[in-house]
Amino acid sequence: MPGRLPVSALGSALLLVASFATAGPADPPASLSEAADVSGARVRTCATPEPTPEQATALRAALLRAREEGTTASVGGTIQIAFHVIHDGDLGQLSDDQIQDQIRELNRNFLGTGYRFSLASVDRTDNQRWFRLLPGTGDEKHMKQALAIDPAHRLNVYTASLGHGLLGWAYFPFSLPEDHYLHGVVIHYGSLPGGPIELYDLGRTLTHEAGHYLGLFHTFQGGCEEPGDYVADTPAEATPNFECPASRNTCPSPGDDPIHNYMDYSPDACYTEFTGGQDARMDAIVPVYRPSLLDAPLAFAPKEALPAALTPAVPRELAFRGAWPNPFREETVLRFSLPRSAHVRLRIYDVSGQQVANVVDAMMPAGDHSAPMRGGDLPTGLYFASLRVDGRIFTRTLVHVR
Repeated sequence: MPGRLPVSALGSALLLVASFATAGPADPPASLSEAADVSGARVRTCATPEPTPEQATALRAALLRAREEGTTASVGGTIQIAFHVIHDGDLGQLSDDQIQDQIRELNRNFLGTGYRFSLASVDRTDNQRWFRLLPGTGDEKHMKQALAIDPAHRLNVYTASLGHGLLGWAYFPFSLPEDHYLHGVVIHYGSLPGGPIELYDLGRTLTHEAGHYLGLFHTFQGGCEEPGDYVADTPAEATPNFECPASRNTCPSPGDDPIHNYMDYSPDACYTEFTGGQDARMDAIVPVYRPSLLDAPLAFAPKEALPAALTPAVPRELAFRGAWPNPFREETVLRFSLPRSAHVRLRIYDVSGQQVANVVDAMMPAGDHSAPMRGGDLPTGLYFASLRVDGRIFTRTLVHVR
């Protein structure tokens, strides 16, 4: 049974997300051209931000330290997917069968790695502006702030019609705090199994981006120079592969290019494998940077593992900044700041003092946090949001309108 509103208290069905770090996603390469028609000829283009040398070095040091200290945990298990369909009327609208086919394809591709995927939820948003999406834009941020579901425990997948001919993008585990709303994968709706994008219609774009989400670089990362993609059993590759030749060798080091690897730029039909080295790399990264994804022991990556530009400043005082927008129709975002790690409870109450939602009851790290909340079936009217931290209670009013 829901509780009653304590004196001076509030609450809300919220999904927590850490504040946006100062370093945002990279712009897509200038050479990409707009695709006028979704079924027109194109090549694979991925806008996942390239890791800087400093990031790659810091990541390597953090993984070595974690291995030496024995802080890594056994990994493998089921990753819950929150699937968000962004459409413009009928354009981009996906059926439940298409989504289920995509999840099945993802599981086939990850077979043998120990990672499995399960569809936890599906929601659909008719929004013309968000539908034509580009990375690093205000539209991406606003969309994810409104729709992201528990990024620390869910892989959020967004489908839309992406600009500049892009097929997708993701953010590396080490690039943002694990509960940041930007985490997740964005893919073109036409790349799902049976989709209209020729050569990329088998559903393996999501596999490629999920590889990034779990920490893998492109196979052509670094070209022919060591350490390349930081995986020993993927031969060096000077440039991306866009076709499916019998063989290809672009570097003087031993081994043909890994054109069948999911982390190259090959057409879907050419994709067939992750290597054992890539599996081991995901297994090393997930416990350190995505410790909550598989219900592994909570162990946030040490701050020194993150480049300074990606380390959020710690707020000086506890604050509950309320909701924006307010009044709100479909969703709003409640914002608060923690000067240190603390147990947080966030709940929503109606004017009679009846609790209508219980969103957060957990330890949270220091930092600025945002919590998207959807109105759902709540009646129009006045509500109270209650933030309780270390015995202190903050109350803010919310107005839900139709």
